[in-house]
Amino acid sequence: MANSLWTIEEFTCPGCSMDYTATREEHDEPHSGHFKCSICSGVVHSWSGKHHFFGWQPVKTKPQVFGRRWAGVRW
Repeated sequence: MANSLWTIEEFTCPGCSMDYTATREEHDEPHSGHFKCSICSGVVHSWSGKHHFFGWQPVKTKPQVFGRRWAGVRW
């Protein structure tokens, strides 16, 4: 039976540095599993114990912008 305590945790793929979030749920019985990256298929996280991870989602971030912000503006 699952406990009502859930936490959201963040993980980074060791192969390609893609960031993911997953919900951790506590259980009375031991669980084990793993999650593979959707980009490089590397194992992002594996677990064993009285918890389970589900709801894996990539972290949506804005791309970095390089260069001058006002490059086309003349003063």
